[in-house]
Formats: sequence, structure tokens, C-alpha cells
Amino acid sequence: MPEGPATTVKGEILSARLIRTRKRGFTIFEAILDDGTGTVRLVFFNQPYLQRWMVPKKVFWVYGVATQAARYRRGLVMENPQIEEFFEGREEEGKSSGGMGGAATDPLSVGRVVPIYRKLPALTPRARRGLVFHLLRNFADHLPERIHDRTGEGPKLPSLSESLREAHFPGSAGGTADAEPWTSRTSPYLHRLVYEEFLEFQVGLQRRRRERAADPAPLLAADDAIRARLKALLPFALTGAQKRVIREIGADFRRGTPMRRLLQGDVGSGKTIVAVLSAVLAAACGFQTALMAPTEILAEQHAATIFRLLAKSGLVPALLTGRVKGKARVALLDQLAGGRINLLIGTHALLEDPVEFLRLGLIVIDEQHRFGVAQRTALSGKADDTGRKPHLLVMSATPIPRSLALTLYGDLDVSTLDEKPPGRTPVATRVLPESGRSGSFREIEAEVRAGGQAYVVVPLIEESDKIEARAVEKHVEEIRRALPGRRIGVVHGRIPPEERERTMGEFAAGRLDVLAATTVIEVGVDVPNASYMLIENAERFGLAQLHQLRGRVGRGRRASRCVLLFGAKASPESRERLGVLEKTDDGFVVAEEDLRRRGPGDALGTRQSGVPLFRVGDLVRDVAWMKRARDEASRLLARNADAPFRTPLLLRAADLPAGD
Repeated sequence: MPEGPATTVKGEILSARLIRTRKRGFTIFEAILDDGTGTVRLVFFNQPYLQRWMVPKKVFWVYGVATQAARYRRGLVMENPQIEEFFEGREEEGKSSGGMGGAATDPLSVGRVVPIYRKLPALTPRARRGLVFHLLRNFADHLPERIHDRTGEGPKLPSLSESLREAHFPGSAGGTADAEPWTSRTSPYLHRLVYEEFLEFQVGLQRRRRERAADPAPLLAADDAIRARLKALLPFALTGAQKRVIREIGADFRRGTPMRRLLQGDVGSGKTIVAVLSAVLAAACGFQTALMAPTEILAEQHAATIFRLLAKSGLVPALLTGRVKGKARVALLDQLAGGRINLLIGTHALLEDPVEFLRLGLIVIDEQHRFGVAQRTALSGKADDTGRKPHLLVMSATPIPRSLALTLYGDLDVSTLDEKPPGRTPVATRVLPESGRSGSFREIEAEVRAGGQAYVVVPLIEESDKIEARAVEKHVEEIRRALPGRRIGVVHGRIPPEERERTMGEFAAGRLDVLAATTVIEVGVDVPNASYMLIENAERFGLAQLHQLRGRVGRGRRASRCVLLFGAKASPESRERLGVLEKTDDGFVVAEEDLRRRGPGDALGTRQSGVPLFRVGDLVRDVAWMKRARDEASRLLARNADAPFRTPLLLRAADLPAGD
């Protein structure tokens, strides 16, 4: 037997012994195996039970690395190799068993591509492989074949039983024994499993949409007087995209069934005005609107904008956050329950039990990906007791990649604002090493001298021994030294809300030149005069988050810049990833790239946002199969409302989005 890389050999045990060492509880089991070309010493640590199994004259398959270890004095040694006993007659058993016959002649745990399962108490990986092999060989053909037309638009897909056998033991059902088709996602057996999982998901999703369509909802229709009222509120002309989206929402309102629509648009595309006009229409028809934002800062920003827009409308908006307390809170809730408040803006405080609407007709949720499905459902439950379901408009300034929209928001109609309002200026973006910091500070000084303002964003609040990144509390001292005489403010999540609001208000009013911050400024900060964004340790942020931060500048008529500094330990892949932002300011392109690189949960910034976690399918690489599954699900339900897939097979039932 040659020394070298990992290899599989079959041989007979010549001798075996258990060595008890001076160290209490520590044992060494040694066995000498002869493969016909020579011998190898097999050494196992703390596995005394092997002495009852690996006895002389038995034959074993062994997989491991054979080395010339000095501590064993002579000969080749394998430490803790994978082993499996060889049984005479297994070859004949395999030939007579039909399916998986080839696999039956080979070891299940060594010398082949083997399945790796999650650990289970009292069941070793070897025992589990044997159990799964037995079940697949004897029972896989009895599984329900739920995809009867497996030709589709492409080549014929293999059966479910064949696909499961190949998934666990490649090569056992006629496929290649190599793992490469699975890692490259080109295996037809993998495609079969992906397609069934996605089809199961899409059938459940579309059935749920049909069930919702049967619910009644407020009928919100605009006559000429209401249209004139809406037009009078506008301080500027709408973009073509905004007009198109308003028509789509209006059509939903007139159907009498609950609207479920996602409004997505890049930073600064004008989503808020669309939401306000929808709320005004609801009020004109006698219904109230709830607008929920994930943070107090964003809720307050919305309130300031909406109060200004509705100042002369005769409508009554109100703001409810955790900071509204005592008599003011009691009075506000009383007005809401009596129907005297038309539009309530707030945070999670809107979900609390004392909050009751008289006639809730429309729910608007901003930054939808920061809320769970349960929170959407709780707010929907505050509708009146007539059985009518409120309309739902969810908004996202983080563009949702088209592939993800098929799943995460597959139960919603999607409207996209793909035009920026006039006055938005492009943001020139550069990626630099942290050695470029001093040059960036000089640029900030020049920008402030010319009348602009700047943000400096850092990833941490305080320094950490575990994370090598800049912290705002310490970094602000360096900013002050680099920009002497300039007015510098600091905001982060641990600063009390009142102080944070005061600082951000001073920055918005132009009384501060530079705002040093964490990502609390990611959403809801609108300062048209801010024209420079410096982001420290940019490699620690996702692309979509960096794009959101970059959107805080370029909101006025000043030419704006964004500089992304990466740390000394940033990987080449991280630096290459940041280069995407130099090449494009299209949020949808950025979002697709973020999804491709980081996966759906991380790309959205949270794994609690309702993204279904598929067992087999990959939302990025298998998007073509998701589209195919969506189309087939539509055909299935068109032919039969009680289409198959009532019992999940691959997808966990919990992964289907809960109803609103």
C-alpha cells in the first residue's frame, strides 16, 4: 500500500488490541490490516467498542490517509479512518434487489460520495446511512409520483424515487457516482427535486392568494371631486412611474377584494407621496389608514412630511410611538377609536391592544422586510367587525431582486417605481483603502467650506476586542482632529431618542457640518444639503445596505460623492464586491448582486423576515425552475382548485407564508 492522499482499501484484520493509557479514560485501539500488497496500522482514539467488532479474520473497507508516522516506529499508519465491514454475498444481494443494486456491492460509508446527515442521538452516521439505504431500496418506489407530466419545456425529468436515490447515493440509480453534477447544480436528479419543492411552494402560495381574493374589502373609488382634492395636495408633478403605480393601486381599490401589493422603488423614487395619496382616497371614502414604520426616526420623518402635505386638506393625521405617553396617548387613542383621526403613523406601538380603529381600510407598512408576517397579521386584525379585510400596501426602499420577489412576495402584486423625481443628482462613488482617509477628510473640509454637509458612517458604537472595525465613539475624536473648527454631531442606537432626534434635527437645519453615525441613518433621514458620504470599514456592510446609506446624499441639487473605505484585512473578494457600487447606482442591479453573493436572508438584512428556507432549491441559482414552477402552479389551479401538493413532502409546512 503506497503512502499518499486519502484512499480506500479492502483488507483482512490480522491482529487487534486495546491499549489503556496512563491518562484516565483515554484508550487507543490498534488493528493491523492486510490488503494483499502490504499491511497498514489502523489507530483509533477513545473508541474501545471497536475491540468487539474489528477482530482477526474479518474483512473491512477502510478510507483514510496512510502516512509514515515517526511515533509508530515503522510501517504505514491511518489514524481514525472511516471503516465499514465487508460481507460476502452482498454482491449477489445487490444483483437480485433491483433498484440500487450497484450501491449494494459497494461500501456505503467509504470509497464513494456519501451522504452527511445531521447528528441524531444514539444513531451513528454509518448506521443512519445503512438505514436510509435500506428504506430507499425497499420503499422509494412506493412514494407518490406527484409530477405526472415530467417533460415540461425541457428534457424529461427522472422520477422521484430515482432522484432521491441519487441524492443520497450518487450512482445508485443510473447517474454518475461523481458529486460534481450536484455541486454545479447540473444533475437532472437535483432538478427534479428542486422543481417539486418549488412547485409545492407555488401551489400553496397561489391557493392562498385565491382564498384571500374571496374576502370582502372596502370599496375605495375616486370621483371627480376626490381627484381634484388629490391633485390639489401635490406640491410637485408626479413622475410617469408614480402615475402608473397610482393607477394600479386604484384598480385594486375598486375591486372590493383586499389589495395585497408591494410598492418597491430605489432610494428617493417617491414612495411616500403614493402612500399619502392612497390614504387621502381612503379617508375621502370614510376609512382610516395605518402607516407603520420600523423605527421612531423613520416614523417621525414620515409624520413631518405627511403633516406638511395634509396641512390644508382638512384631514387629521397623528403620530403614535412609544414616546407618546400619559394623557396625550389616552386622548389620541380616544380620537382614533371615534374615527376622528384619518391617518395614524407609528411604529410597533400600533400593534398594541389599546390601539383600536373605527373603520380601518388601508394598512401601509414601510421597510416591509423589517417586519415579520405575524406583525402584518396583527395589524390587519384591527379592522372593524363587518368582516371586511383592509387593503395592504407594503413598501420597500431596498429593491427586492426579481428572483426573490417570486418567493418572499409571491403572494403580493408588485409595483415598481423605476424613475427618480427631478432634482435627484447622481452620486459619484469610489472605493479606497483606509489609507485614503486623510484625503477624504480634506475633501469633506472643502465640501463644508463650499456650503455642503457630510456623513461619516462607522459599523460599531464602541470598540470590540472580537471585531476589528472602527467605532463611532472613538472615531469622532479623529474626525474632530482632522476637521478643527467644524461642528460635528454624533448619533447611534444607544443615544436616547430625544437627544438623537435633536442632533439629527440640527444636522437637517444646517447647524452641524458633519454627522458621525452608525446605520441608524440608513433610512428616514432627508437632508437635501448633505453631499458627501464617507463609510468606514465598508467591507462589513452588505451591498444593499451600502446602497441605502449612499442614498442619504444626492437628495438635493448639489453634486454628491460617496467614498467607501475598506480595512487592511479586507479580502480581495470583499474589495471586488465593493466595486459593484462604483459601476452602478441602480438599486435593482445592486440587490441582485447582493442576493447572489450573500443569500436571501443576509441580503435582506435579517433572517426573520419570512424568507422561505428551501431544503433543495437555491433561490439564486435555480430561479428558472421557480418561474417554471409558478407557471405550472397557475395551470394546475386553473384546471383544479384542489390541485395536488396538499401534503408537503420536501418543503416544511412552516415555510409557507402565513396569511395576513
